[in-house]
Amino acid sequence: MGQTALPLDDIHSFADASLEIILRFDNDGNIVYANTLAEEELGYGKELQSQTMAVLFPAEFQSEEEGFPLKTILGMTEGMMYRKNGTCFPVRMKVREGGDTHLLFAINIARRVETERKLVRMKDEMEETMKVRNEFVANVTHELRTPVNGIRGHVTNLVEAGVSGEVKSTLDIIIRCCDNMSAIINNILDFSKLEAGKFVIEEKEFDFYKMVNHAVETNIPTINAKGLRIMVNIDKTIPKYLIGDELRLTQILNNFLSNAVKFTSVGYINIEVTKTLQFDDEIELFFVVSDTGIGISPEEKDKLFKSFSQVDASITRKYGGTGLGLAITKQLIELMQGSVHLDSEKGKGSSFSFSVRMHVAQKAKEEQQAAEQFEFINQNQEMPQFDSVEKFFQFGTPENVQEIRGKMEKLILCMEVEAWDKAENFAHNIKELLEQAPRELKRSAFRLEMNVRKSDYDKSMEQYGNLKSLFEETVGGM
Repeated sequence: MGQTALPLDDIHSFADASLEIILRFDNDGNIVYANTLAEEELGYGKELQSQTMAVLFPAEFQSEEEGFPLKTILGMTEGMMYRKNGTCFPVRMKVREGGDTHLLFAINIARRVETERKLVRMKDEMEETMKVRNEFVANVTHELRTPVNGIRGHVTNLVEAGVSGEVKSTLDIIIRCCDNMSAIINNILDFSKLEAGKFVIEEKEFDFYKMVNHAVETNIPTINAKGLRIMVNIDKTIPKYLIGDELRLTQILNNFLSNAVKFTSVGYINIEVTKTLQFDDEIELFFVVSDTGIGISPEEKDKLFKSFSQVDASITRKYGGTGLGLAITKQLIELMQGSVHLDSEKGKGSSFSFSVRMHVAQKAKEEQQAAEQFEFINQNQEMPQFDSVEKFFQFGTPENVQEIRGKMEKLILCMEVEAWDKAENFAHNIKELLEQAPRELKRSAFRLEMNVRKSDYDKSMEQYGNLKSLFEETVGGM
């Protein structure tokens, strides 16, 4: 059975409901049909069907010496369509060629074009704003460095000249504040450079083992002050001399290491470095920095590498920080063709791992030199496992007893030299380690912390003696 053609009135009804301009014109350019949208959009009304395509596309007709440019119209996909009042608007169009008549379908894209123009203007304005902001931040931070360095220098001179214990304690606090301010300034400068896309990774030869040594030695005073243990294990197949950005790699490692130290009060810090790939002179290294600190819950992990973000407000209040360090570190790792990953459990420590790619120096190829040993590495010491962190806080376990004794030794030294801020930290750690101890021991640890917090030397020493005797008596009888 043959198909029945739709009546012309039904076709026109469909065309009038269309959201496109629809025109039918003959080989001479005479418009023989226009849908309702075309009549309204072009401003002719019913008169449009007595017009020619020349009034709608005058530019195309001017380009022809004579006759109707049928081929030109049939080949157009975009153009400017003119209204009766002389105004025009851009259209995206499609022309279907017929025998005696042809169909033109067009969509007014003026809004889209204007939107694109606005987006371009907004992009330009945003880039200009970012440029001005980055220049402002760079200028301000550079200006801040001068007074901060001046304060640190003068205070250091006072300390070296010799001052009393109480004054020295105050000056040491000022120096630490200056160091913290310098770290914040450097983070802001790095962040501005990364945001502006002006950060460049340098390629220079450096001693890899000295780099790791330097990063660890920078944190050793804080590690020792908190009574923590650190272990470093480096794959001996890693060449001694590599080509890469030593300064930024040190910054990355130091950031993870200092974070581990900051958020760990009891237990270990562990650094492992292995070679995961070497092809010709290209090498990929895999770092793992583990700790037995406060840990991070799965819900908090997503916030960790975002700019200006801490896992929660209490972290900022207790430990400080701008929330920029790990965000910058992540971007630096990615610039070194690497990636970063976190494994952590709340209250059981964290393990940050990351990879970077560098090149092997010619010197390393020629010398085939073995890896250097570090004086602070104990290769025979058993590596900590995260599931053993609970043993530190389980009263009476060897790990718990050893940790308490170590903290008490640190505490008595701090009290003797009246370093009360450090003493308070150790007293608090001891109280935490005795959380599962008998009630009398817990009370004794609490009284000790209160006396230390008041900087009362005599009562603190008396309470320290009571706690130590009670502790040794209790664990000796277990």
